[in-house]
Amino acid sequence: MSFREKIVWVTFVVILLAFGIYFAEIAHKLITGHRDGISPPALFAVLVVIVLIAAGSPQDAKAAKDERDRFIALKSTRPAFFVLLAGTFLSIGTMHLGASVWQLANCVLLSIWIAELTRLGTQIYYYRAPV
Repeated sequence: MSFREKIVWVTFVVILLAFGIYFAEIAHKLITGHRDGISPPALFAVLVVIVLIAAGSPQDAKAAKDERDRFIALKSTRPAFFVLLAGTFLSIGTMHLGASVWQLANCVLLSIWIAELTRLGTQIYYYRAPV
């Protein structure tokens, strides 16, 4: 497994867990009707883990992306864009259903989260796909 693929895997898992916990808490608060403070997810964990992986292999961390890495990053952006576009329009639709600004903001954040997971998941797929 290449260094870049390790970074994508770690980022995918940490973002999935951090925002998964956040959105589970949001859903719980919406269902129960409690609006007391919502704790933010620990997104800096992504950076900490990436730094730890980079510290383990500093030569790989400083290496420039090769053609395959750039191609995978470029090719994985397209499906994520369409997911983000659909999620954004659905989020705008919540305004017509009477959603508050707080709910709209969280719908947009959910769209961004799903699009990012799509991008990272597609990168993982292309790293694993036979050449």
